[in-house]
Amino acid sequence: MKVFYFIICLVLLYQCRNAQHSQDQTSIHITIKEDFQGVSADSLFSSVTYIPLETSKNSLLVSINKIHIQDSTIYILDKKQKIIFAFDLEGKYKSKLDKHGRGYGEYLSLDDFFITDSSIYILASDQQKVSVYNLNFEFNFDFPIVTHGTSITFNRDSLFIFTNYCSTELQNFYIYNRFTGEYLNKFGSFPKKQLGIAYRQTTFAKYQNSVYCFFPYDYSIYKCHEKLEKVCHINFGKDYMYPENFKNYSDEERINYIMRYSDPLQQPIGRIDNLFICDNFLFFTFVKGIFPYIYFKHTKQDVAHVGGIINSHQFPLINNDFIYIDDDTYMSFCQAETIFSLDKKEIQMPKNLRTIKIDDNPILGLYKLKKD
Repeated sequence: MKVFYFIICLVLLYQCRNAQHSQDQTSIHITIKEDFQGVSADSLFSSVTYIPLETSKNSLLVSINKIHIQDSTIYILDKKQKIIFAFDLEGKYKSKLDKHGRGYGEYLSLDDFFITDSSIYILASDQQKVSVYNLNFEFNFDFPIVTHGTSITFNRDSLFIFTNYCSTELQNFYIYNRFTGEYLNKFGSFPKKQLGIAYRQTTFAKYQNSVYCFFPYDYSIYKCHEKLEKVCHINFGKDYMYPENFKNYSDEERINYIMRYSDPLQQPIGRIDNLFICDNFLFFTFVKGIFPYIYFKHTKQDVAHVGGIINSHQFPLINNDFIYIDDDTYMSFCQAETIFSLDKKEIQMPKNLRTIKIDDNPILGLYKLKKD
């Protein structure tokens, strides 16, 4: 689908302006207030299901970097341990992908993964390879890649790798056939002075069989195919954005510029993250000063929700450490110790959380988004 028609289909979603002219830049205009902006959890969610993840010597989580739910199984990436854990929908531990090493079916790093066609694809950047396992974590095959990377996704037969400014060819994206490992294309050039800079953020979003991406300090959403195609500009207002060329600064240049702001609260918004696009809404996160904010625009609502999510009586455990979102569910984790900080007289504790111990695994919250 051509970008113009894509824009028209999402005109309400994106609060687009100037959509009547195909040459105009589509924009999301976000009003930022100087003071903290709060968004009540009650205005976003209709219900919540808590899933305490089983704590045992086999299932102890150290970090949570990605989550994917498929076929009644919760898959969680723990980069620090280089493990993908599998739990059922009640939080019971099932199994894990834990194959460190240099041998057959093993890996030295586990940087990212995706699941499709009953297969798990993992990015093992240290060895510059992609490895494929079935949903029982049995090894199928792997293939080499020409660069290091931090993120992978797919679109039909194609596998996309984001190099995170680490490719010596100064290209950020490489495409392979995910079945044969055949190299197909590279694109997304960046300045040499940015070589070696790596950012901690999610990279890809998918919508209608297309892959979208975004970059730090860029304030734009791009469509990925044989090249990068800008489809939307995000305008926070001049006072809350870095200069247009800031995205091309070297690490040293960027640090020197940021040092102008003695108060972290006055720093511009550096990047968007956790982009999610679907028929019903557009969602992403960003940081204003030191506060994590969300942007949530539903197709049936005229005004977007912008700000930090505030706990409520019904949703006492919600936090802004966003992990994953699907068509109707926002998923986030809270530490078990958070349970013990709640006022038990004020909160009706769900039965499955009443036996939680302070050093247990985190608790997964599945928050149903309101439909309108």
